[in-house]
Amino acid sequence: MGAGGDGDIVAGYSIGNPLDAVSVTIGLALTGTIPLGDAGSFSLTASRLLQAGGNTATFFGVSASNLLPWGVNARRSEQYSGYVSHLVGVKAGSVEIPLQFVLGYGTDNTRDSAGAGQLSDGAFAGIGIGVSENTSVSVSATRTQMNVGMSYAIPRTGLSATLGVMDATDNTDRRQVSFSVAYGF
Repeated sequence: MGAGGDGDIVAGYSIGNPLDAVSVTIGLALTGTIPLGDAGSFSLTASRLLQAGGNTATFFGVSASNLLPWGVNARRSEQYSGYVSHLVGVKAGSVEIPLQFVLGYGTDNTRDSAGAGQLSDGAFAGIGIGVSENTSVSVSATRTQMNVGMSYAIPRTGLSATLGVMDATDNTDRRQVSFSVAYGF
């Protein structure tokens, strides 16, 4: 890894179905891999379908992260957020293109633009679009930074890979590039 590079390991387990009741995900994040396990925290997320009809669906979700932190994570307080997510399929010829819109509010999710790294509470928004059966792209933003990403689901494997750039415009002087691989079963 390059200067300042490191990795995180995140695992989660979901129970329930947001279409019929509530889906709850419990997560564990090991922050940094050098040394492995010296810092981390837990997270809890819940979501529920609010309405569905035709080719649209709207969900509501809440999350709490940095729960029971250890190591350097213990220096930060818990983070909370709530959001509304709306999915819609847009017809384009013989195909339907999936779009997702997200609007929410959370604690400690907005960096100041002076480059000092101070965090404050604030709104966030995002849009994602399926550009092929296995590929999607997204853009999200807070008051001070824009993030972009692309995901590819590897067919018949349960694996997906995501490449993202946080603070893509370097407005807060904290641009970061991330690459992740996920496995779902």
